[in-house]
Amino acid sequence: MESRIPQRSSLPRRGHRRWWPAALGLWLVAACASSGGREAPDGNSDSADKYYQVALGSFQSGMYSDAEQNLDRALSLDSAHGNSLYLKGLISLVEGKDMLIAVERQVCLRDDAAELQRERASELHRESREYFRRSVEAFGEDSSGRGRALNSMSVVSLYFGDYETAVLEASEALREQFYGARYSALSNLGWAYFQQEKLVEAMSELREAVRMNPGHCVSRYRLAEVYFDYGLVKDAGELLDAVVMDENCPIQEALALKGDIYASLGRSRDAVTAYRECVHAAPRSCVAEACKSRGAGDVLARDTTR
Repeated sequence: MESRIPQRSSLPRRGHRRWWPAALGLWLVAACASSGGREAPDGNSDSADKYYQVALGSFQSGMYSDAEQNLDRALSLDSAHGNSLYLKGLISLVEGKDMLIAVERQVCLRDDAAELQRERASELHRESREYFRRSVEAFGEDSSGRGRALNSMSVVSLYFGDYETAVLEASEALREQFYGARYSALSNLGWAYFQQEKLVEAMSELREAVRMNPGHCVSRYRLAEVYFDYGLVKDAGELLDAVVMDENCPIQEALALKGDIYASLGRSRDAVTAYRECVHAAPRSCVAEACKSRGAGDVLARDTTR
């Protein structure tokens, strides 16, 4: 690893509070829960489990309305059915994400109607957080669901920019003995530290996340961001190359970062290529506009006149 460059890049700091491909990957970790919450006092837990399993199948098929109907039936039998509460929260989270994709990924809109849609998406995120909180209470101490729900709460906190709370929630998830997807909580913890500009702590958590799951695109991209801000430009570039070359990692923001890295090294032609790839990945997205604002628009215009 190269030695640290003492100054940070002169390029503007990149904000990714609403980076949906990454967030979605985190939300869907272990969506197939293993057991319900506390046993219902009226003995209806088995029936609630059956409704939950039907709901889970509907959710995985994209039939959210059917899923919610069966979850409501499950919760009418057992109001503390942990998996049903968690899946209710997950559905709200995904619906909020879909709303934002429509105004930020498919096309970048900033009119009044789009702002109303963003407000509704935030309401859905708050709703999902409440379901996750209730599921934490419902899951028993020996349930892997507690860690999963706590980590999902950290995703919501990251969305709202509440990084201190995200640190607490991800850390609590990691203290859960039976939580399996620890790399996801480590990734969220590292990202929260990064947003707080605690680069050493962010680097430590994200390196461990990548070590635990080398194929996790989100963690690798985030670690590249930390390396770049820390001044480890060569290491950031090497890590990012693996991300952008992986067809399973369609991360537009990674292409933007690749352009920033090349620009910081004075490799203008390579930067042009990366920014062009960023724009072409989703031409009407807000990320594409960001790539253009970082100089890609002017550079590409000059490049086409040669």
